[in-house]
Amino acid sequence: MHTVENECLLELMSGTGVRKLWGDGTPVSLPDLSGLSRAERIDALRSRMSTMGAAVPKFEPSVEESAEQKQDSLAEKQDIVAVPSAFSDLFPGDGLPRRAVTQLVEQPLVVVDFLAHITAQGGHAAVIGWKDLAYAGVIDSGGVCENIIAIPNPGTEPLNVAAVLCEGLDVVVYKGPEISLSPTRARPLLGKLRQGTAALVMVGTKVSSPALSVDAEITDYVGIGAGSGRIRGVEMQVRAVSKTHGVRSGKVLISRPQDAALLEPEQPTTLRAVP
Repeated sequence: MHTVENECLLELMSGTGVRKLWGDGTPVSLPDLSGLSRAERIDALRSRMSTMGAAVPKFEPSVEESAEQKQDSLAEKQDIVAVPSAFSDLFPGDGLPRRAVTQLVEQPLVVVDFLAHITAQGGHAAVIGWKDLAYAGVIDSGGVCENIIAIPNPGTEPLNVAAVLCEGLDVVVYKGPEISLSPTRARPLLGKLRQGTAALVMVGTKVSSPALSVDAEITDYVGIGAGSGRIRGVEMQVRAVSKTHGVRSGKVLISRPQDAALLEPEQPTTLRAVP
């Protein structure tokens, strides 16, 4: 959510490169990340954002080293990006499959909850094409917004922007028009995805035969009564369909950490006679 990131326009160059157009239309080439290690890719993206004028935060060495260790640990956990515990029982392997597509219904609360959990664990994410996503909710839920690359206006070839970012991040959320991509059009994106490290979450735009499809519908608001209280959580009915585990469904409660304790059922009071 850096100002320059939100205002920049990314578009495709010939091949795999991506460029940024300044206000005067001057193209600035971004580096080819294909030959870099995972940590080097993230460093290259941060460095390029700094040269573009983005306010990339400075970290103390000890904090940065700790974040790198968390990042490496996250990448080594099988082929899964962990999700909040409320969802993990419904997903194969308890998370989002790396190097594969997860098809998600347009439900911003779910995306914000995922981003908060993943970035809090040291993971890095990108959100493409979602102009009105409430990033403040990521902070409220304990996430780290500095670990998110926000590209609300990805230009004329947004799928190629997604393909580049899939090479070096943990999760890439792509929100596009309500269309189904043909196998020919999806092939370059899926090829980059398989070579990278990210779990690709697609909202709106569909591909044939995704590894995981997730539908979520709000069923209740928790914490309010008849004319009193405040919303402290949202209850959803979630349905997950995967190639390996079939259909799983259940109710999920999404709430901020500071509200979670308030939603726990009260323990019954035990009365005893006093002589």
